[in-house]
Amino acid sequence: MDDRRAALLLALLALSGAGVRYALAPAPAAPPGDVRLVAVDTPPHGDAALRAAARAAARLARPLLPGERVDLDRADVTEITRLPRIGPAFAQRIVAWREQHGLFGSLARLDSVPGVGPGLLETLRPYVMFSGVIPSAP
Repeated sequence: MDDRRAALLLALLALSGAGVRYALAPAPAAPPGDVRLVAVDTPPHGDAALRAAARAAARLARPLLPGERVDLDRADVTEITRLPRIGPAFAQRIVAWREQHGLFGSLARLDSVPGVGPGLLETLRPYVMFSGVIPSAP
């Protein structure tokens, strides 16, 4: 008699668990892992900051157009990052070298930045320009 009661109790528990699972399951039309976003009121200054961040991200993600060049004597880290094979850390190194040693003025002087070699110079040649003039040594 005790075995029957235990089996009946286990069957009722399993059946109630299945019922709860069915009741809490998402609607069949919803994909697995469906996430519903709720609009949150943002302060006015947050909206402007968000738009500025979105503009900067779009500028960074936009590839260079045909014929478009980056002026390595004037560009910031974000602009330099748009060049092929140049990541954020490398762009920061280029800007730091320029701040310490002055304008590049030519592709040959860019070779002085640690990590820049002949292969990278040839890759960058069609995408860079230099607006600065290096003063001649006395």
